[in-house]
Amino acid sequence: MSPPDQQPMVHHASTPDTSIPQTINCADHFVCLNPRKKKHKIVDALLSPLGTIRWIAFPLISFRNWPETTIRAEQALSAATKLPKTSVTRSMKRVLLALQYNWSRKLFSERPDVIAVCWNGLNGTRRVFMDGARDAGVRRLFFELGPLPGRITVDPCGVNYANSLPRDITPYRAWRGAAAYQPDSWRAAGRGITQRSPKRPPAERESSKLPLTDPFLFAPLQVPGDSQLRLFGGNFRTVDAFVDALCEAASHLPTGWHLRVKEHPSAASSVANHLSGLSDSRVVVDNVTDTFRQVAASQGVVTVNSSVGLEAMFFDKPVIAAGRCFWAIDGVAVGAPTVEELCTYFANPSTIMYDDDSRDAFLGYLTQEYYPSVPEASAGGNAVELIGKRLHGEDEYGFWSCRHVTQPRELPE
Repeated sequence: MSPPDQQPMVHHASTPDTSIPQTINCADHFVCLNPRKKKHKIVDALLSPLGTIRWIAFPLISFRNWPETTIRAEQALSAATKLPKTSVTRSMKRVLLALQYNWSRKLFSERPDVIAVCWNGLNGTRRVFMDGARDAGVRRLFFELGPLPGRITVDPCGVNYANSLPRDITPYRAWRGAAAYQPDSWRAAGRGITQRSPKRPPAERESSKLPLTDPFLFAPLQVPGDSQLRLFGGNFRTVDAFVDALCEAASHLPTGWHLRVKEHPSAASSVANHLSGLSDSRVVVDNVTDTFRQVAASQGVVTVNSSVGLEAMFFDKPVIAAGRCFWAIDGVAVGAPTVEELCTYFANPSTIMYDDDSRDAFLGYLTQEYYPSVPEASAGGNAVELIGKRLHGEDEYGFWSCRHVTQPRELPE
């Protein structure tokens, strides 16, 4: 194989932004697995003021194995968006991922001064690229669109449940106590929350006849096959499994209560056949009413780990997380990882609670520090400064140490 610096890569240099505080190092070297189109522009706009970017179209291959090669390839394969259907194609995919891991590990072992960058980084090729960087001791940055309007995730540990954020409320309260922070200032970030446009028009039969004025819990479903479900769903890694659990739990609702279910508007196919088997009249499907109108009218939201769970907090709603969520922190949301726990909460909806003070500290940190504005949404914003601080600033409260990160999914038996 040719050495890494002879591979087909695009180099991009830029002048460091003089508006960034001088305490932040502005001479970083980023090696980025190139995302497409709009995502490329976002990464370029946010990182080019901090240093040089070396774009890689895709990882190549190397036949030099490392001690971690086999397990990294297996982990990446198990997390892949589309698993090969046959044993032969699975073996071929596993071999390719191993060779790509080898190449990435070699690249970063030879360049310990760089920072590896990738969009998402949870699956397949992107995962072995970032695993190679981690195992070589290289710093990393993971990008992903944020769950709030105009915001972006930029995290040195991962995205979604694999992110760096602490899983208890203490650091958030400590941050708030030291920051120039106004209580409830997070509310402004939620004013633009809207539902996604549906890929298919809802059928008339999918509109509930029960009024929004009746007491109800709301369950927004996720896209079938969503990586959030597959990797972090816990006991509910498919939409059907979650629907079955919801049906059982709904049978425990108090008299006069019902559960409203809505399919994800971006789902390419409907789960109508599975939902049509619902016999309990307290479970209704409403794909017509706006998602956040239902959130606002509900007495609480229950989800595996949909971003609607976090968004519902901006509507002052209690939230149940049935899967693994970085926001399922005591006082912020309620965790219910088993059917039995869901049934218990459904039987006593008043026990689905949150603490105002905890929510304020948590959402304040997310909106002021964690989620920078994307370039086109940033009018004189400080996104570049925030990213520079998390790369080089002090981490007094443990937000960027990756001490809370675990593997997204266990290896298959």
